[in-house]
Amino acid sequence: MHVFHPPQSVNGLPPENVFYVADSANMTVADGFLIHTYHPYLFPDRPINLFMNIRSKGPGRDMAMGALLARAQQLREQTPQLKARLFAQVSPQDNEMLAFYAENGFDSNDALDVVKLGVPNARPAAPMGYDMGYVPLGQPAQMQAFLMRMNAYRLDAWQPAMLQRYMSFPHFMALYLSRGPEVVGEIAFTGDGQSAKLIGLYVTPNYRRLGLAKCMIAAGMKLLSEKGVTHVEADVIRRNEQQRALASSCGATFVRTACYYPGLNYD
Repeated sequence: MHVFHPPQSVNGLPPENVFYVADSANMTVADGFLIHTYHPYLFPDRPINLFMNIRSKGPGRDMAMGALLARAQQLREQTPQLKARLFAQVSPQDNEMLAFYAENGFDSNDALDVVKLGVPNARPAAPMGYDMGYVPLGQPAQMQAFLMRMNAYRLDAWQPAMLQRYMSFPHFMALYLSRGPEVVGEIAFTGDGQSAKLIGLYVTPNYRRLGLAKCMIAAGMKLLSEKGVTHVEADVIRRNEQQRALASSCGATFVRTACYYPGLNYD
């Protein structure tokens, strides 16, 4: 078996971050890729994040892992002054891949948990000196700008098709919070029937720790309750202390683990 790169970019990824493993008959038996991102908002202690993905039914998987680990080390060395983490995403039901990552030294400290939100103890409106309203999304340029703002604070970037899918649900709602001409935070929900999900939320760095996130959550949940929504869920990354603290302040209760993020820390 041998490892090789594709001749050109794949799904926007540079060829040097994509690997294929072929057998003696030159048939591809495994593949993998790395996505190199900078997330100081989500992980201030480890802002460099390298997402690894491997696909294989068995043969070639170890070779793909070796190639990806070597490339991850190269990428990590590009910013030696910043701490980094290499991580993968695995379904809770995929015991084989969970064991594979554990055998390769990956820890199991991180996951994406789904929680049910309670109504936060906050005024469901803009605080004094701020304005709140619906994010304008009627034009393609407005949708693209909203995507860019939200994706700056997300671990997994939304694509236009995903936003359009969210917007197709009856309970889709996106609110902004501004101070003068400056947008300082946004929040988005989607859903139908009696259920909704908080799908996006951020507050810009200069306006954190002022209770603005709770105000936006409270405002959104009030509007949703007027539509008959009684159950609101949200995703919480275990490794993000701010998300955990915010969920706790909203009286969140654990629902399920959506996926695990086995990882390796680079110091």
